[in-house]
Amino acid sequence: MHRFYCVLTTCLCLVLISTGCRVSVGVNAESETDMGSHHVIVRPGNAMTSSTSVTFGDSATYEFTCGAVKIKIENEALSVNGKSYGMLEPEQEIEVDNGTVTVAGQVRQPVAVGQEIEAEKPSQPKPEAD
Repeated sequence: MHRFYCVLTTCLCLVLISTGCRVSVGVNAESETDMGSHHVIVRPGNAMTSSTSVTFGDSATYEFTCGAVKIKIENEALSVNGKSYGMLEPEQEIEVDNGTVTVAGQVRQPVAVGQEIEAEKPSQPKPEAD
């Protein structure tokens, strides 16, 4: 009889262990929010999110943090994790998928601050050499 209980206990332990191996913890596939007129999707998602918005006259700033991803739209200028990704048109959708930033279906690369400033300046005529 003692052997029967040992076998039964062993079988129950194996069932419990194998069941434990099948349990999976659900992870958010994506997190979504609206930032002004822009719909934003972050993949992979995170349960820890926060968002803020500040408007003052014509000036508007939106921030969305999803885990380690921080998205900021300030007067239609997009930045992700402190890097600039250029200007947005109204209602463009933004996706950040494992670090890749896509705006309106087009992948964008970060723009260096110096390049952005140079692009905004009108070209100055070069002085003529004597």
